[in-house]
Amino acid sequence: MPAETIVRLREEDIAHAARALAEAFQDDPLQTYVFPDALERAERSPAHFAPLLRYGLQFGEVLTTADRPMGAAVWLGPDAWEITPARAAAAGLDALPTVMGEAAADRFFSALAAIEPHHHRDVPAGHWYVLVVGVSPAAQGRGLGRALLQPLMDRADAAGQPCYLETAQPTNIPFYKHLGFRQVVEAREPKSGLQLWTFRRDPPNARLTPAAPDGDHSGRLPE
Repeated sequence: MPAETIVRLREEDIAHAARALAEAFQDDPLQTYVFPDALERAERSPAHFAPLLRYGLQFGEVLTTADRPMGAAVWLGPDAWEITPARAAAAGLDALPTVMGEAAADRFFSALAAIEPHHHRDVPAGHWYVLVVGVSPAAQGRGLGRALLQPLMDRADAAGQPCYLETAQPTNIPFYKHLGFRQVVEAREPKSGLQLWTFRRDPPNARLTPAAPDGDHSGRLPE
């Protein structure tokens, strides 16, 4: 187990947590697609992640490390997993084109729009959604990724509720499978060429049902 204590993120620590996530996602395929230039990616990514953290504080739970955030996990619960326009505006997500740049924001929202239908299809409404999770490279290898996810996975298990997440990073796949997530979708988004995966984790002893009525869990995402 990591030596660091896991706590709920405080409003005053959003900037630090946003920087930690920016470092964690510097080489992530989705973030690289959104910000193709590495210097721009490093400069603009903290402002990209800050509204996501703020959204989690307002409508879910955000876990991080005590003292100084070295990573964060944004969890949205069964009553607020869907990002509605009103919630997005309240957290400042509607301002992303300004802080990211319009072209980068267009790329980001286009990729999300392609994967979103699978989220609605492949997991029941009463679930926990991992909006984003990441650990700064300087703090990786200490078990912090699992520590940021375990408390809410335990809560979901106790309530008999599944968890759901998406990733564009193939190196994350073994980690999520080790935590009990099962891969649902593997597909390539046609506009960006991004390979994307979705994962679902069901409570122990839950009766597993097909994640999609047609059983189609691979291929191309809708254009």
